[in-house]
Amino acid sequence: MIFFYKIIINILFIIILPFLPFIYFFSEKRRATLGSRFALKADFKSKPRGKKRIWVHALSVGEVISALPLIKELKEQYPDLDIVFTASTKTGFDMAEQLFFKNRGLENAGLKNAGLENASLKNRGLVNQLGYFPFDLGFCVNKISSQIDPDAVVLVETDLWPNFLYKMKRRKTAVVLINARLSERSLKGYLVFKKFSSMFFSSLTEIMAQTQLDQKRFQSLGIDQRKISVVGNIKFDQIHENEDEQIVKVLKDRFGVQKGTRVFLAGSTHEGEEKILCNVYKKIKNKFPELLMIIAPRDPKRSSVILSYFLSHDVNAEFMSTMEKSGRRYGVVLVDRMGELSRLYALCDVAFIGGSMGRQGGHNPLEPAAFSKPVLFGADMSDFLLISNMLMESGGARRVESETQLEKEIETILGNNKTGQYMGSRNFEIFSRNSGAVQRTIENMKSLNIL
Repeated sequence: MIFFYKIIINILFIIILPFLPFIYFFSEKRRATLGSRFALKADFKSKPRGKKRIWVHALSVGEVISALPLIKELKEQYPDLDIVFTASTKTGFDMAEQLFFKNRGLENAGLKNAGLENASLKNRGLVNQLGYFPFDLGFCVNKISSQIDPDAVVLVETDLWPNFLYKMKRRKTAVVLINARLSERSLKGYLVFKKFSSMFFSSLTEIMAQTQLDQKRFQSLGIDQRKISVVGNIKFDQIHENEDEQIVKVLKDRFGVQKGTRVFLAGSTHEGEEKILCNVYKKIKNKFPELLMIIAPRDPKRSSVILSYFLSHDVNAEFMSTMEKSGRRYGVVLVDRMGELSRLYALCDVAFIGGSMGRQGGHNPLEPAAFSKPVLFGADMSDFLLISNMLMESGGARRVESETQLEKEIETILGNNKTGQYMGSRNFEIFSRNSGAVQRTIENMKSLNIL
């Protein structure tokens, strides 16, 4: 099977090869990643003598954020552990750089000058090296895996590749898949090639699934059930700063949040959703004159287009990065940098989860839940189905099917403090009750002699 896979992927590479110069010059994102992923720019430092090295890999932004509580706990329990972290996308790499090396968010938000230097640097040095994951071509995988020379590999949620797994198996390097989930749609695809899928997943040392349903789905592929365990979702262990009143106060001052200000935050929005939010804002503004809407697009590079749209529709909007320079208050603020969103949920009275009004599968609703905030999202939360259902069943979240429904729910929550407080408290209860997956993951890694 692996022989035929290598033939196919090498043929595809030969076909794509003539187009690579065009991709390089006309795509900024690809230009930033191509050299590293082809192992042309890979320059990982050798493993320190006498130290154990773990290679942690996350596909993109969501998976990188998910990995943060695990990385923090690993470094706390094993300070001498050498961790190499890789991502596949530029946005994932940039997020990892901020979370694990620079953590520039607090500094960019003006918090460094407020005497919070320690908070802004608290994550620096969590990983020893940062880089890009190789393309699944033999020479790319061989070069980068040889440079990193890991004692074990930890894959976060997804991004599995046959060549890479085959290489690790030949090296006798343990590979574990953590926070693993398998959607019904993905399962159907794997079942079409069940024999290959079974061999593919069986090359993993262990699969640590989020739920029993995920466990059953992996088992239906023919994977040895002894290789699959249920540890829960590490997203429930994410770190939040709700208890730090000084940070919240500085953020409120910066955004001009006063006693009568009501804040609506839309996080990780996708194209098309901002138009809906613009219409909703203009209608709700009539009932709540002091309304502040903060929008954090999933891709901050879209902020210029979004700003132009709001300004053309007579909405007083500005970028977060330039807001403080003007000294003015704005009705809508666009978050135009990565790594800002999670702490901003502390400011809001109600949160909307982007990527849910179209077909993007939604994003993580636990970030506002960790701050005891009421949550709204659209019809498509398929990527966070279990979590979104748990929040709805508890009474802390509501699904909206249309622009009109979104407007109605925001008005209901903003118009009744008790409603918002009740929903927020129910969300925080769910968040707190389901924590502990990180420690269970680490215990499993210990039992496998990875740590």
